Amino acid sequence: GRVLPLTGPAYAPRAMSDLPRYWTSEFTEVYLKAMNANPAFQKAAAKMDETIVLRCLDDPDGLDKVVAYRVWNGRIEVVDEREGKAPSAIRHEAFDGSRFLARTTAPYAFWKRLDAKEIGVLHVITSPEYRLEGPKLKVLRYLKVFTLMGDVASDLPKRY
Repeated sequence: GRVLPLTGPAYAPRAMSDLPRYWTSEFTEVYLKAMNANPAFQKAAAKMDETIVLRCLDDPDGLDKVVAYRVWNGRIEVVDEREGKAPSAIRHEAFDGSRFLARTTAPYAFWKRLDAKEIGVLHVITSPEYRLEGPKLKVLRYLKVFTLMGDVASDLPKRY
């Protein structure tokens, strides 16, 4: 596989204070633009039509957050984005496998370490801090898509 340089407005250098903070709506907006402009993601997700839910607990503002992404036809969009004062009702919502392929839950500190590439996939899989719900074999089928999603997020300029 060819690695393409990260170019375009999403990757332009900016003052640190102007950068979107990780796990905010502003970051999600920049992230979606970068994902939908990424040829490797478009190719990997061309035949996918699934919705995944990511939950982040105890962010720096004392919030729990949930973002649901629909990946379809090589594109990605947000279909749900909510937050609540931690510990929020978000933590107790049942996983609906009829609507979502998978749901991941982790504390903000864990997401941050993952985004900063301080921890790898093996640590994620074995960590008690990270919870994955949904059919594991079906999730593995889309591992390349999820890896690209993580790589693009990691490479975006942001502040924590």
